[in-house]
Amino acid sequence: MYKNILPTVMLVVLSKNVIAHDLFISNLDSSINKCYPKILNSIIQQEINQSEVTKNKSPFDTRLNSDATQREGNAYNTSYQKVALEKRFYDSPITAYTGFDISNGYTPQYDSAQITSAQGREFVGLKLNLLSGFAIDKERLDLYSTILDSDKARYEIELSKLIVKTDAAKSYIAWIIAGAELKAYEKLLTIAEKRQKALEKRFKHGDISKISLTENYNYILKRKIKVMSAKDYFNKSSLELSMFYRDSNCEIETLDESFLPSELPKDKTLESASDLEEINAAIRNRPEFKVIETQLEKILKEQEYARTSMLPKLELNVKYNQNNSPTSTTSYFTINQQEMVAAANFSLPLERSTGKGLSSAASQKMAKLLNERKFLVDQVATKIKALHYTVNNTAQQITLAHSEYALSEKLVIAENQRINNGDSNFFMLNAREENMTNSYLSYLNSLYENYKATIEYNFLNGKNIDLNTM
Repeated sequence: MYKNILPTVMLVVLSKNVIAHDLFISNLDSSINKCYPKILNSIIQQEINQSEVTKNKSPFDTRLNSDATQREGNAYNTSYQKVALEKRFYDSPITAYTGFDISNGYTPQYDSAQITSAQGREFVGLKLNLLSGFAIDKERLDLYSTILDSDKARYEIELSKLIVKTDAAKSYIAWIIAGAELKAYEKLLTIAEKRQKALEKRFKHGDISKISLTENYNYILKRKIKVMSAKDYFNKSSLELSMFYRDSNCEIETLDESFLPSELPKDKTLESASDLEEINAAIRNRPEFKVIETQLEKILKEQEYARTSMLPKLELNVKYNQNNSPTSTTSYFTINQQEMVAAANFSLPLERSTGKGLSSAASQKMAKLLNERKFLVDQVATKIKALHYTVNNTAQQITLAHSEYALSEKLVIAENQRINNGDSNFFMLNAREENMTNSYLSYLNSLYENYKATIEYNFLNGKNIDLNTM
């Protein structure tokens, strides 16, 4: 009369349809992206870095320059006005400018002044470096650094997602297993309670002794304790998972048993691959490596600036003037209608302490960063092969645990039949049921270890950035 209660309900739990599981994972992934504070702060930091990029582009904004001069003396009286637009390009060695100037009167000869026409002149010109090519200066270095910091922040968002979602995935599978364990203990308790009612009826009719009734009640008490313990563990797992799973308003939502997927997820296996392939995949996918690459590029820019600061500079300025009238302001000067002006400026830094100090610091920072990268590669290399084995090994354990459960189920059925035939006792039946439950819990533990290893493996490969691939 008892033989089909526990085996039937547990076989339902062991079914491997994963629709509900996938739906919850999708919601969990979306909730973390939308609500989790650490992710949101990473996004805010990215926006801050973008603002820094905008700020450091200011030296390369188009500028309006204006000059005005009035000079008076016993032998001269002159005024001069100039308006010009100037544009520097941070990714080019060229500065372009254009404008208009006009003067009135004349200046002393020793001022070597150029006297423009009374109607003024337009001019356009270019400045560019010759010796050192595109010389990176402090302003360009600051801009490149903030651009790279912005790229770094983008990868740090991915890194935050990877870390947070890895923790969330572990909490999720722990919550599922805790829920399945709770259900198993609840069903085991239900069987004992139903049996107790049936035994009480038989005791009233004198079919069994009181010791059988007492013994079964003893199992009820034991199973109640296990249910209470499993309930406590499930509640703790629910609270931990609720930190990651939020409602539409990003408020923490209590995850009771009604949220549990109706079916357990399938076990995971990994295809065989060479160690080198797996390590290279991890290097391509892990955000930490991308962060390191941006930091290395930043150091290279610092080294370039250090070298450039010690090089000689030769700046060429080419300018074209267009006068607006054929007459000069005085009869003493003859004005050409068009004029080309070329000027060169040479400088050589004699004290190179700044450049040497920057170069040395950049080299040390690069050596430190390369050591960190090598350590990260070594970590991946040592863990990835072990996890690959663990995932596939636990998948095999799941198969064995499932077989063990099926066998223990048959023993429960057989023990029920023996009781019906008067060849056994309730002590043996309870023991068989306990053994079957333990077999089921062994299956759950193998499933948990399988998923935990898979989650850690996906963390090493950077795949947990999107939990939908779990």
